Amino acid sequence: MADFGSTGTITIRVNHVASELRVSAGEYLAFKLTVEGASPIFVFACTHNTRLSAEQFPGHPKQVYEWTLCRQTPGAAGIPNENSDGADDTYVVVMHFAAAIKYTLVIEQRDRNNQLIQTLKDIDFESKAPEDKFPEGLRVVQV
Repeated sequence: MADFGSTGTITIRVNHVASELRVSAGEYLAFKLTVEGASPIFVFACTHNTRLSAEQFPGHPKQVYEWTLCRQTPGAAGIPNENSDGADDTYVVVMHFAAAIKYTLVIEQRDRNNQLIQTLKDIDFESKAPEDKFPEGLRVVQV
């Protein structure tokens, strides 16, 4: 039986459902979405609105998409940074399998010096059914 949709499977290496983020101390989240297959279709959103979609990234379509949340210092060129609009919010990456067949989502909590604090998610999502989609969420509480 599929983990999601008609043929979807999930391989979990790390999967925290929530994180406390000390934004005042310079902590931020780093997102990396690696794609296999043709042109990916995904969106990054919070409870309030859609924040990023695949076609907004320079070089789309590509194999690796990176962005940050609440980073206070400049990151590498071409890596968007989204700011939070709430102290307690849920963020989600919704992946569609119409063209891409595998996504690997890694979310890391990092300090102001870009050092890893902890990996919050490291998960593979695979499906060969073009109608399949999957939303992976993370609750973020700023302390």
